[in-house]
Amino acid sequence: MMDEGLLSQATRLGPVHLKVTDIPSALSVWRDTLGLALAGEDAAQAELGAGGRTLIVLHAGAEVALPQKSRDLFHVAIHVTTRRDLAHTAARLKASGLRYSAQDHLISESLYVSDPSGNGIEICFDTPERLLRREVSPSGRVSLIAVDGSAHSGLEPLNMSGLLRDLGNSGHVEPRMAQDAFIGHIHLRARAPEMLMKFYLGVLGFRPHIQSRSFGMFDCGTERRPHMVAFNIWARDELREPPPGAAGLDHFTIELGSAQELGAVQRRLEAADIQAKRDGRAISTADPEGNRLRLVVQGG
Repeated sequence: MMDEGLLSQATRLGPVHLKVTDIPSALSVWRDTLGLALAGEDAAQAELGAGGRTLIVLHAGAEVALPQKSRDLFHVAIHVTTRRDLAHTAARLKASGLRYSAQDHLISESLYVSDPSGNGIEICFDTPERLLRREVSPSGRVSLIAVDGSAHSGLEPLNMSGLLRDLGNSGHVEPRMAQDAFIGHIHLRARAPEMLMKFYLGVLGFRPHIQSRSFGMFDCGTERRPHMVAFNIWARDELREPPPGAAGLDHFTIELGSAQELGAVQRRLEAADIQAKRDGRAISTADPEGNRLRLVVQGG
């Protein structure tokens, strides 16, 4: 039975809509390098996905790229379900000539790149079986303890040569993103993460995960996927508002398991006096820092 006021484990993220300065140049990353399938394109937008599901929608019209250290999108994370799928993405990134990075978070292995509009992208393979426990010191410092007892920051470099060995000796690199890839989490830069958590936890109904100002990150999710929506304050005093007309997040989608759950969220939004628009089986609203989101019923 679902706890009252909490989103169910069926909750997942749906399509993420991003603003870009130029769709053809953005497609050189999203389609040609990352391997997402182009489902539809016109002058105003391009829809990309995998396995017949839309993951990313690019909207033309941004006038400038999103500057680094802007309050807005940090990255959108596409998760793959096998390490070999991650290795294929790594090989495509290596061949592309794009600037990218790779990190071993212990609970996941991740590749990072940005599109030409400054929209951050993570390709992630979850490895929760490597984590024994998470320790938080009195000062708020987070340490990840591996199953072998070793301590990790979760920010170590990923061994790329070891990852690429997962492809074997054939030299074949899949040109397309894995069919079962999905939007696993969205990560944004924030000014007041504690205020945001009151919205995502107390109103929407996510569960808290890491809530650490000293670590600089606050995130939330479900019992099954604890890291779904994240905010960081790593830019600290250098954080700036995006300039007018900047690229970045247009809105993201949260897919709920039932119409009853959507109705419960609507009642919590009304009780909190938060402006929201109901359109059939969907609700459009925004969090306290103006990040727009759309809640929909799965399959609806």
